[in-house]
Amino acid sequence: MDAQHLKHLQPELAAVLNCIASVVSEISTVLRSAGSGYSGTSNAFGDNQLEVDVQVDRLIFERLASCSAVEGAGSEEQPEIKTLPGQGYTVVFDPLDGSSIMGANFAVGTIFGVWPGGTPVGRQGRQQAAAAYAVYGPQTILVWARPRASAAAASGAETAVGAGAHTTANGESAADAAAASTSGNGGNSSGASPSSLCCSAARLAESHEVQEFLLQADGSWRLLRSGVHIQPVSRTYAPANMRAAAQNAEYAALIQKWIEEAFTLRYTGGMVPDVHHTIAKGSGVFCNPCSEKAPAKLRLLFECAPLAFIIEAAGGSSTTGQCSVLDVVVRTPNDRSKICLGSSQLVEQSLPAMQAA
Repeated sequence: MDAQHLKHLQPELAAVLNCIASVVSEISTVLRSAGSGYSGTSNAFGDNQLEVDVQVDRLIFERLASCSAVEGAGSEEQPEIKTLPGQGYTVVFDPLDGSSIMGANFAVGTIFGVWPGGTPVGRQGRQQAAAAYAVYGPQTILVWARPRASAAAASGAETAVGAGAHTTANGESAADAAAASTSGNGGNSSGASPSSLCCSAARLAESHEVQEFLLQADGSWRLLRSGVHIQPVSRTYAPANMRAAAQNAEYAALIQKWIEEAFTLRYTGGMVPDVHHTIAKGSGVFCNPCSEKAPAKLRLLFECAPLAFIIEAAGGSSTTGQCSVLDVVVRTPNDRSKICLGSSQLVEQSLPAMQAA
């Protein structure tokens, strides 16, 4: 990654983001010739692994271990945080989100959450220092939310290597955030306004900016956009976990409402490309409620928290139905979550469906 794109960042965070950009370029090359056969193994969540899942997971761990600013890492394939030789940040990742649709040659992605210091367990998503995802389709695109120049300068001391206390994205201490934390899929939302259930108090759009890069033929990255912004209004939707609508009447009604209002359906079955459509077009919603027979499956730590961080940094919203995804405390690396994220108006419109199960 060109150093110009990393200027004003604390050096250790710049090193982590540079490492992420580098390994994404490598993954893009791997995927051009990778098969979609099963490895015969399963991950810690019981999912059958493709050979390419294992290959990409190993590659990312190897590259993070070589980064002097990474002290820990965990993945959806190996969720327990491993101690690495560096010092400064812990990186969690989903190595190949959507690998089950890779056999159809659909777009897939990689998701990264960057946390200051050690384990993210016991902390909220808004306490990430940065987050990123890559989408591998006709083009390879890298999107990340990173501190703005002013925010990076203000938080340099707190996020310095070896700091004993870490701050959230809006500058509050980790202890303060924990005191106001929400466990599980949210706390008591009675009496709360819709907007307060769909946006973290971290105000990420003020402290972070979202940038989009395109991978070039020579392996370099070209900056496409800075200051990516999501509009509050949209007529585009991606309804995930639709089997939940069989029991979740509010979700069925919501989908019917969008159909009757002639909304545009954009859904591939891969979370990264579906969320990226919102980023690319500047509006839209990805909605994943649940029901008793179709429970939440997405991983809070490896999928939901990083993508919610990027969406909220771009001015969008996220919710579990009870609170912003970024206000949920990570209790274990295995936590799963409901999630709806994207244009604020549609996220608020989705609240009854998100709260129904």
